[in-house]
Amino acid sequence: MGVSQTNPSRYRVAIVGLDHYHTTGWAESLDLFRDRLDVVALCDADASVFEAGAPNFYDPNLAASFPERYRKLPFYDELGTLLDEQAVDVALVTLPNAKTPGAICELAQHGVHVLVDKPGAVSAGAARKAVECCAANGVQMAAGLLRRYGRGWQQAKAMIASGRSGRLLSTEAVFNTSSPFVRDRHNHIFSREMQGGGILIWLGVHDVDQLLWLTEERIVEVQAMSAQVNGAGIDVEDAISVSLRYESGALGTIHYAYVLPRTLSEGYLAVRGSEGSVAVSSTGTLSWTGAGTAADPVREETLQYTNYTVPGYGSMAPSVIQDWLDAIEEKRPPRANGTHLVDALRVIDAAYESAQSGNIVKVDWS
Repeated sequence: MGVSQTNPSRYRVAIVGLDHYHTTGWAESLDLFRDRLDVVALCDADASVFEAGAPNFYDPNLAASFPERYRKLPFYDELGTLLDEQAVDVALVTLPNAKTPGAICELAQHGVHVLVDKPGAVSAGAARKAVECCAANGVQMAAGLLRRYGRGWQQAKAMIASGRSGRLLSTEAVFNTSSPFVRDRHNHIFSREMQGGGILIWLGVHDVDQLLWLTEERIVEVQAMSAQVNGAGIDVEDAISVSLRYESGALGTIHYAYVLPRTLSEGYLAVRGSEGSVAVSSTGTLSWTGAGTAADPVREETLQYTNYTVPGYGSMAPSVIQDWLDAIEEKRPPRANGTHLVDALRVIDAAYESAQSGNIVKVDWS
């Protein structure tokens, strides 16, 4: 459909999927661009969510409800009807993973550019179909892989890309967050049918993507162990440990768990090289440890980045949206896009297969 002809700098937005853990946050982030974006329609299969003005479950760090003016917007319980009746340029897609690829393809076939919350599919194969639909219809698909836009992670990328860390030796990614009891075990993020898995696909996708991006190496083999450590009665893993082998022979580990008894998250990601190590905390603080000299045997640097408080889905969401809009106008892929989701899901698919079989599994890069 393209950009509105009456004002080429403004876009008409549909929000597809209201009952999602992050929709209220993304809605507030979109509001920061009201000079360029007009939310004109809402869609969800469950009309009661629209009537309530709030999702059934939401991230406690985000708004509990949608902006009040959303109650006056046209609401549709079928995406096809919305697309038939509304002139839409772009869409935010915040649906369960199982439903997301089909919605993306339907939007793409109508020429609608897409911003999708991660991971956007239950598997790499499903995500690939959505990416192919977007490519075939000439629309841009941005992905909510926020860390690619964080200054700490970007600085780490620059250090590694410059060769400062030397040859890749190992990596680790550790992240612990609030338990299923804190998040409510009935939350749909704990539904295998809707989401395809547990903490690895829901949150671990961030670090899997980061490892691929920072190292610029494929992960070729994985071995995983998963568990339900909380006894919360959910049907997905709430803890998982994954061993990785990179194409160069370097090794890595990932450990993710819903284990904290309050709303809190803590973790870090590190890339260890022959000449130095770089680590970034979940808050974006960067630490560098390099080879020393006789006079200075330990060479360390720490860069603390200020986390700006802005409404919406965190301080990096506006950068995602800005890049998405620029990518549409410049006819280029966004810096975080559907292809990156596919690649991260390749590794996650292999990890789940390994956890189930107990075997080392090769990652499918075909």
